[in-house]
Amino acid sequence: MAALWKLPIVFVEQNNLWAIAMSHLRATSDPQIYKKGPAFGMPGIHVDGMDVLKVREMAQTAIARARSGEGPTLVECETYRFRGHSLAGPDEELRDPAEKAHYAARDPITALKKYLIDNNLASEADLEAIDKKIEEVVEDAVEFADESPHPPRSQLLENVFADPKGFGIGPDGRYRCEDRKFTEGTAQV
Repeated sequence: MAALWKLPIVFVEQNNLWAIAMSHLRATSDPQIYKKGPAFGMPGIHVDGMDVLKVREMAQTAIARARSGEGPTLVECETYRFRGHSLAGPDEELRDPAEKAHYAARDPITALKKYLIDNNLASEADLEAIDKKIEEVVEDAVEFADESPHPPRSQLLENVFADPKGFGIGPDGRYRCEDRKFTEGTAQV
């Protein structure tokens, strides 16, 4: 529909090369996701997701295409997930240390910092101040979350469905999750 109606959309697919605990190369018949774009009537573009400036350049191109009325673009940003899918995942057993080292050497944050300093766009002190500010913002957010009360069950389905009637809202107009029997036979909410 997006291509048919030439909607101004940029679909960004972050390919981190792993599908939970399986290599992307083993999980799909064609690992080049961007090639699926033409099947849906839109161009597919591959970009090195480890290069912040290349991603920015590709985004500018895709956004300009969308804004000019040419329709959607599928952009595959090939990057790397440095950690397992979750803390419980068996990451160390699954990934080759050489693979991890290869991508660690291409860390996009480190590369962008180097670019900014080498091109006199920022100093080491500027970047350290930014890092410090980010740490403060994150710490404040965690503190706020920890000190906030849990939301009421009545908010469970808010902003989940455009029109939750028939799913989350019963005939009486109340959220079904407010009925204690709503979750019988499922995980406890």
